[in-house]
Amino acid sequence: MMPIYIQLPLGLILAGLIAAAAYFARALNRSGALAAFILGTVIFGIGGLNWAVLLLAFFLSSSFLSILFKHQKKAIAANFSKGSQRDAGQVAANGAIAGLCALLFPLLGQPVWLWAACAGALAAANADTWGTEIGILSKSKPRLITTGKPVDTGTSGGITWTGILAAFSGSLLIGLLAVLVKPAAITNSLENNILLPIIVTLAGLAGSLIDSWIGATNQAMYYCDICQKATEKHPLHGCGNPTRLLRGAAWLNNDWVNTFCTFCGGLLAALIAYSLISSSLPLVSDGGVDMMKLTVTSPAFAYNQPIPQKFTCDGENKSPALTWSDIPASTRSLALIVDDPDAPMGTYTHWVVYNLPPSLVNLPEGIPVGKMVNGGSQGINSSRTNGYFGPCPPAGKPHRYFFKLYATDIEPTLPDGLTSERLAAALSGHILASGEWMGTYSR
Repeated sequence: MMPIYIQLPLGLILAGLIAAAAYFARALNRSGALAAFILGTVIFGIGGLNWAVLLLAFFLSSSFLSILFKHQKKAIAANFSKGSQRDAGQVAANGAIAGLCALLFPLLGQPVWLWAACAGALAAANADTWGTEIGILSKSKPRLITTGKPVDTGTSGGITWTGILAAFSGSLLIGLLAVLVKPAAITNSLENNILLPIIVTLAGLAGSLIDSWIGATNQAMYYCDICQKATEKHPLHGCGNPTRLLRGAAWLNNDWVNTFCTFCGGLLAALIAYSLISSSLPLVSDGGVDMMKLTVTSPAFAYNQPIPQKFTCDGENKSPALTWSDIPASTRSLALIVDDPDAPMGTYTHWVVYNLPPSLVNLPEGIPVGKMVNGGSQGINSSRTNGYFGPCPPAGKPHRYFFKLYATDIEPTLPDGLTSERLAAALSGHILASGEWMGTYSR
């Protein structure tokens, strides 16, 4: 990680360059450029490159669509409170939640749910923008999200299938980037790499639909008696005549609606990620008085040498024998995680074992699926079974398989069915010592 005294100035320079470029490209007005500079400095300078990627993906894609379809919006421009140039209010509405997440991330110990919250908020902003910009191209008439009643194109709360598909696509873009550039604090596991984009995408789409719902119910809408049209503009319509409040709360303008949109997208992503997305578990000891290194070996294969076929999916798929020593005296239970960090979609977990008694010094070959006779528990691996699943890599270079043993101060009463991520969360802060044995396999 880059030192903050270097990263912050670089972030300030990068934010300034992008804000200036956006201003001269007429994507931002002066207040919008200033707000983007401040927001960019926080996200680029404190969050770093991965946070910057999410913000840039939203800003560049949404600005491109706004400029690309500017001519198609001319006929309904009078319905919108603001033009295609974003001002400070719009920048804050779309990016303030993400900026707050980037600011709090290092202060709160890099919780993974804050990364999900940032991604969810930007996914909601992107979904809303894509849904609006592309939705107006729909050949079918929009329908109010609350009643299904046909409304004019550009009416707040009006949705089309074209717009919903566009919103999903905009949210999906952020969801995919969220896993591609995720921080090191998030475990690079198959489960996380599948769950994270789904969570962010659905949270972003939900946020955009909430935006439409508020737009159809409580957002301030005005009426021009001269043009006889509903509009978001106030106090003057595009024709220059005054508008009067037609429905909704006068303070609830489009910027506030967008703020609720990003807040809901971020909150929903954070709540789900808090339960499902796991943090990285270090191999080294992370607590306790008797910190030390365990000695782990296997009579089945030498360290960093090929694993015999009978212990893989190409053979009998049985677990190899393991032995260990140097268990700290204060150990209350042992845990074992076997995984493949070279799997193409993230670390693949092959075996999860925990609640092992500290007096145990080995595991015999061929442990069957389910409850263990020695009182230990087998968790859920990436193949969704509660037992050992041997190496089964795609054809190509050899993969590495790590057998990682942990001595913990946790009583052997953890519940059945834990995944490696949930076990890692339970062990965090309770590891007294650890060790590993590694073998390879290729097909």
